[in-house]
Amino acid sequence: MKSIYTIREAQANLPKLCNSKKRFVIARRNDPVYVALPLEEFDALLETMEIMSNPEAMKILQASRAGKLKYTKLDLDDENFGL
Repeated sequence: MKSIYTIREAQANLPKLCNSKKRFVIARRNDPVYVALPLEEFDALLETMEIMSNPEAMKILQASRAGKLKYTKLDLDDENFGL
């Protein structure tokens, strides 16, 4: 299945396109004007943007990538995970 459709193609195939759960682009005169993506991808994108816009979260992520944080095993039986 291709990923770029004209408006007419998208209108004719919208149920099929949505059920495919794949991203697609709608173009007018070969100019992309709209992007559709599954809700799960959209939610993941928003969550990533929220984390990246949080300075404290980014500090922790950078420290983790640099190996500067101590690994803590979580206790899944504890409501606070043993933290």
